[in-house]
Amino acid sequence: MMFRAMSKAALAGIGMVYLLAACASPAQPVPSLPYADDFSNPGSGWETLSDLSADVRYDGGALRITVKQENLTQWSVARRRFRDGALEVDARAVGGPADNGFGVLFRFVDRKNFYHFEISSDGYWRAGMMKDGDWQNWNDWQPHPAIRGGDESNRIRVEMQGARFVFYVNGQRIGAQEDSTFGEGDIGVFALSLIDAPGVDIAFDNVSVQPLP
Repeated sequence: MMFRAMSKAALAGIGMVYLLAACASPAQPVPSLPYADDFSNPGSGWETLSDLSADVRYDGGALRITVKQENLTQWSVARRRFRDGALEVDARAVGGPADNGFGVLFRFVDRKNFYHFEISSDGYWRAGMMKDGDWQNWNDWQPHPAIRGGDESNRIRVEMQGARFVFYVNGQRIGAQEDSTFGEGDIGVFALSLIDAPGVDIAFDNVSVQPLP
């Protein structure tokens, strides 16, 4: 427990994150909801990457992110643009340490401005934002019984409605936040490694953005 708290605190404190450097085309508007992708088509538009730091690839009907080095964050975005809606994705650890982090990005404006919501394989969660390149967390890593551990799949959900966001894992509401910094933007998925814990390997599937009731 002490190692987890120290490593995650160090990650937030030094802000040492790896940003996907793909040559992405501008995010295109989605004319109407729902939007969905099961990653069965490698040409569906999500960013991919392979270098010494990380791999992002379509793999067997999933989008898989492998973080090869410690204390790094790697993501992929859909190259779409959304305002309100319910963003959901299935995520599970394929390999690597349980002391990890993985989740979703939303209202992604650019690589220095977005919101984030993530969980870990040992049952913790947090949410926050990056503003002008400064990684900010609305809460410290905290446990929740709704999060399934190990290599079990978790359904992650964020409801975006104006300046209010509600966070769910496996159908259970676990938190909420209000912030009006970003009014619209792309969606994405990401994985992060902690200090002394490289090799995080996460598979994402069945991403969707549905209209809110």
